[in-house]
Parts: sequence; structure tokens; C-alpha cells
Amino acid sequence: MAYTSGFLKHIIYRLRNKEMAKNDRTTQTQAMEQHNRKGLTYTYHFPSIHKVTSLFRRTNLKIAFHPTNTLYHQLSQKCNNFNPNGIYQLKCNTCNKVYIVQSGIPITVRHKEHLRYINNNPTSAYAMLILDNRHELGLAEETLKLLKPYTKGTRMNCWEALFMDMHYKHNILISKQQVTDTNPLFELTHIPRDL
Repeated sequence: MAYTSGFLKHIIYRLRNKEMAKNDRTTQTQAMEQHNRKGLTYTYHFPSIHKVTSLFRRTNLKIAFHPTNTLYHQLSQKCNNFNPNGIYQLKCNTCNKVYIVQSGIPITVRHKEHLRYINNNPTSAYAMLILDNRHELGLAEETLKLLKPYTKGTRMNCWEALFMDMHYKHNILISKQQVTDTNPLFELTHIPRDL
């Protein structure tokens, strides 16, 4: 285009070479800056972490985030019986079968409800197991165990299904709670089983 406009060839080549050299220097400078950048990793907590990391945007620091809610964290979290709600099991002292259920309220309150069901109105599968088979009723320390502390929601449903499947495969789930449909993803989980 410059040649058809009347510019001499040697001027066109000189300008082109000058522009190419300028682009090469810019690319090399950017590559050196990228190589010399130091990195920082922050645990992601929205939105407060963005306020902190925005201070470093114009510096020579590369910011990366790592999550706190990973699959490994979910599967390796230890259970403790002090967390008031989550997935819990009720064990029959006579037949050693377990009843898996979730609760959004403290599990000790739920245990008392199951005891009331045994005495008054057997609406839970655990109460029906105890009454129908005339099994021994144990104390909360012997029969109640928190499997996974969690808050109420759809994830709790997934955890409940996983624990039910796990207990079903070990043949210790009560008959009223038999699992008919298994999820193939449950085969991939390796949860320590101290059933």
C-alpha cells in the first residue's frame, strides 16, 4: 500500500524493520517481566480477598487463589460428636443394624424424639424396628453416632445417600431403609469405614 502511494522501497523496508524490532523488544521485555514475577497464593474468601489482592495488581506479583471447599477437604473432615447437626446413625443394640438419617437440629434432640416415637407413636423406621422385633433400647452414648457434621441443604442429602449406600453394602442398614438405586459415583469414594 505504501509502495503504491509513492514511497521508496528502502524507506518502506526501514520502517517495517524498525517496527518489527520494536515489537520484538516489547515481547522480550514482557517475557522477562513474566519470568521475574513472584507469586502469592491466597485462600479464597469472597468478597474480602478481592480488596486485599487489588492492592497488588500493579506490582510485580502474580496472585493465585486456592479454594477451601475441595473434595479432599469434604471427605477427610473428621467427625466429632460435639457438632449438633448433620448425618447421624442410630444403632440397635440387639441386631447391630443401623438407621441413617440427617438432622438440621441437634442430634441429641432428634434422639429424644426417636425415644418418644417408641413410647407413643412409632413413626420412624428406627422406632418400628425396636417395637416390632422387641429389641433392646440403648442409651444415647451407645446407640447415637454423628457420621458427618453438616448444615441442612442439598449437600446433606448427598451425604446421607452416600452413608446409606455404604452401610447397605456392609449389610448393616435396617430393612426399612434398604437402598434400591445406587449411584456409580459412590464407588469412587474412599471414606474410612469404622462402622
